[in-house]
Amino acid sequence: MGSEDFDGQVIEPLDLGGRPLTARAIVDWHECPMKFMLSQFVGHAESRRFIGGPAALHQAVRDALVECYRLGGPPRVPLSDLLAMFEQHWDGGLCADSLEEERLHALGVKMLSEYHAGHQQAGTEIVEVDERMEVELGGHRFVAVADVVLREQDGGVNALRWLTTRKPPSLNDMSESPSWGLLFVAARERYPDEDLSVTMYSLRRQAGHRVSYTDEQLAPLVRRLTAAADRITVATQFPTTTGTHCRWCRARGRCPALR
Repeated sequence: MGSEDFDGQVIEPLDLGGRPLTARAIVDWHECPMKFMLSQFVGHAESRRFIGGPAALHQAVRDALVECYRLGGPPRVPLSDLLAMFEQHWDGGLCADSLEEERLHALGVKMLSEYHAGHQQAGTEIVEVDERMEVELGGHRFVAVADVVLREQDGGVNALRWLTTRKPPSLNDMSESPSWGLLFVAARERYPDEDLSVTMYSLRRQAGHRVSYTDEQLAPLVRRLTAAADRITVATQFPTTTGTHCRWCRARGRCPALR
């Protein structure tokens, strides 16, 4: 069945094969049901075609930091080794042209160098790296990933994510985001007896927000996640919603609205 057969047509509800939903999938659903549906079937080669330079930068920087923390973190890993890890993961071919490749590569080196210099002081314990955490909400399975989980000097457990975006979320954005709420809920199930927080760390700004959520704050975020999951599991139509998000959509090659 071609992708054009899905647009406006009634089909059987999707069988996700038991895969848990991510916050990204929920965002896809709200942004464009067709994007959500097609993204379930996009392979690596097709996704790579539309990943773009900024996403390639984030992946290479994140992969380098994940390796760094698996080896003990910045205090134990020389900057030269961290930058070598970045080079290993950097894929300049995903950039639009040589100018973007040069600019983003230099930005990656700058962000990692500044991060490394600012995190030389010991005092935090690395609890887990690249931790995948599942949680059941409203009868649906969800999954969230922390780039690194740390025990901070104050004794609390902190699930952290690194961001390389130009405009990282504000503190208010985080408090209203199901993505950060899901990370907190999943981490709370994994570490139920800990003083828990989640951190958004902007590598461009070398600063971030560390937040905790009350049950009252989490309730509307969880409702948004479970309400979307309820609709997804019974959906038989997946209309397209076009907009600026189409430019970098990983399912662009299959979308009937863009063919």
